[in-house]
Amino acid sequence: VSFIRAYKEHALPYTLMFHKLPFSDLAQGYGLLFFPKMPDIKHFRIDFKNPLKVRPSEIKFKDKKREKHRQEKLVERRKRNAEEKAAREAAEAEKRKQKRKQKPKRRRKRVHQEMKSEWEELQREANLMKKLKKGKLSKKEFLKAVGEEEDDF
Repeated sequence: VSFIRAYKEHALPYTLMFHKLPFSDLAQGYGLLFFPKMPDIKHFRIDFKNPLKVRPSEIKFKDKKREKHRQEKLVERRKRNAEEKAAREAAEAEKRKQKRKQKPKRRRKRVHQEMKSEWEELQREANLMKKLKKGKLSKKEFLKAVGEEEDDF
């Protein structure tokens, strides 16, 4: 863990590129069967090149008491994980069900239409202003087309 953190927080990141670090080789170099959970590498997918067929949960203690306690904890942990997974799936199903019940939102289309109409109005006013400057339109005609009174100009 400290090696990974030191590599990531190095003062010259362009010389030691963290994302190019061979994580699987490092783990095997340290004799790890799996990487510990670290926030620094949780977004990386680490595949071991020659994975061992050993699961850490299957490694037994020599001491019978400790092994029995470990087995009990494993059963308890699996049960708790299954319950948490069922609760998560139920919550997600309920969320999907609620989402289906909701009416689709038309706000995006309405906002787009409003923006489009505003831009068209602005473009029309800009064209009228050009005509006014060229003398093709009188000041009164311009104000009438824009919808303003003479005092505002």
